[in-house]
Amino acid sequence: MEGVRERRLEALLLQALGQERTLEELHAALKPLHPGLTKARLFALLVRLKREGKVAFQGGRFRLAGKDQGVDP
Repeated sequence: MEGVRERRLEALLLQALGQERTLEELHAALKPLHPGLTKARLFALLVRLKREGKVAFQGGRFRLAGKDQGVDP
C-alpha cells in the first residue's frame, strides 16, 4: 500500500510544480493534502525525481524539468 501513497504524493508534487517553488513553498502546499509529510521526505522525493529527469533545481527553486524558464514581465 505504501507504493500507492508514494505515487499519489509524486503526482501531487508534480502538479504543484506547475510553477517554480522553494522546498518550503512545496511543503506548505502539500502538507494539507498529505498530513504526514516531512520536509526530509519531500526533499528525498525531489532528489529522486531530479535523478529521473522529471524535476530541475536552480537558484533555490524546483521546477518541472524541460519547462522553459520564462521571464515574467
